[in-house]
Amino acid sequence: MRRYYFNFRKGDEISRDRRGMWLPDLGAARSEAIQTWGDLMAVALLSGETPFDCEYEIADDSGETLLTIPLAERTLLN
Repeated sequence: MRRYYFNFRKGDEISRDRRGMWLPDLGAARSEAIQTWGDLMAVALLSGETPFDCEYEIADDSGETLLTIPLAERTLLN
Protein backbone atom coordinates (compact mmCIF):
# COMPACT_ATOMS: atom_id res chain seq x y z
CA MET A 1 0.00 0.00 0.00
CA ARG A 2 1.10 3.50 -0.77
CA ARG A 3 -0.22 6.88 0.35
CA TYR A 4 -1.66 9.14 -2.34
CA TYR A 5 -2.62 12.78 -1.91
CA PHE A 6 -5.48 14.40 -3.80
CA ASN A 7 -4.64 18.06 -4.25
CA PHE A 8 -7.37 20.29 -5.65
CA ARG A 9 -6.34 23.02 -8.07
CA LYS A 10 -8.46 25.88 -9.38
CA GLY A 11 -6.49 28.05 -11.77
CA ASP A 12 -3.34 29.08 -9.92
CA GLU A 13 -4.71 28.24 -6.46
CA ILE A 14 -4.09 24.84 -4.90
CA SER A 15 -5.55 23.20 -1.82
CA ARG A 16 -3.21 20.49 -0.63
CA ASP A 17 -4.48 17.23 0.78
CA ARG A 18 -2.64 16.88 4.09
CA ARG A 19 -4.01 13.46 5.08
CA GLY A 20 -3.78 11.40 1.93
CA MET A 21 -5.25 7.97 1.43
CA TRP A 22 -3.61 4.54 1.55
CA LEU A 23 -4.33 2.70 -1.69
CA PRO A 24 -2.77 -0.31 -3.46
CA ASP A 25 -1.71 1.51 -6.64
CA LEU A 26 -2.10 4.55 -8.90
CA GLY A 27 -5.04 2.93 -10.69
CA ALA A 28 -6.95 2.76 -7.41
CA ALA A 29 -6.03 6.40 -6.71
CA ARG A 30 -7.34 7.36 -10.15
CA SER A 31 -10.60 5.51 -9.50
CA GLU A 32 -10.99 7.28 -6.15
CA ALA A 33 -10.43 10.69 -7.79
CA ILE A 34 -12.98 9.93 -10.52
CA GLN A 35 -15.57 8.85 -7.94
CA THR A 36 -14.97 12.03 -5.94
CA TRP A 37 -15.20 14.03 -9.18
CA GLY A 38 -18.70 12.62 -9.71
CA ASP A 39 -19.74 13.73 -6.23
CA LEU A 40 -18.24 17.19 -6.79
CA MET A 41 -20.03 17.60 -10.12
CA ALA A 42 -23.36 16.64 -8.55
CA VAL A 43 -22.92 19.32 -5.87
CA ALA A 44 -21.78 21.85 -8.50
CA LEU A 45 -24.82 21.19 -10.68
CA LEU A 46 -27.17 21.64 -7.73
CA SER A 47 -25.48 24.91 -6.76
CA GLY A 48 -25.39 26.17 -10.35
CA GLU A 49 -21.60 26.46 -10.41
CA THR A 50 -19.43 24.48 -12.78
CA PRO A 51 -15.84 23.96 -11.60
CA PHE A 52 -14.08 25.43 -14.65
CA ASP A 53 -10.30 25.27 -14.67
CA CYS A 54 -10.27 22.78 -11.78
CA GLU A 55 -8.36 19.55 -11.48
CA TYR A 56 -7.18 16.91 -9.06
CA GLU A 57 -3.47 16.36 -8.82
CA ILE A 58 -2.65 12.95 -7.42
CA ALA A 59 0.71 13.16 -5.64
CA ASP A 60 2.97 10.77 -3.75
CA ASP A 61 4.66 11.19 -0.35
CA SER A 62 7.42 13.31 -1.87
CA GLY A 63 4.86 15.75 -3.30
CA GLU A 64 5.52 14.74 -6.90
CA THR A 65 2.41 14.90 -9.07
CA LEU A 66 1.82 11.46 -10.57
CA LEU A 67 -1.45 12.11 -12.39
CA THR A 68 -3.66 15.10 -13.17
CA ILE A 69 -7.39 14.73 -13.69
CA PRO A 70 -9.27 17.73 -15.14
CA LEU A 71 -12.67 18.18 -13.49
CA ALA A 72 -14.36 20.30 -16.15
CA GLU A 73 -13.46 21.97 -19.39
CA ARG A 74 -14.76 25.24 -20.70
CA THR A 75 -17.21 24.88 -23.54
CA LEU A 76 -18.81 27.51 -25.72
CA LEU A 77 -22.55 27.40 -26.04
CA ASN A 78 -24.28 28.96 -29.05
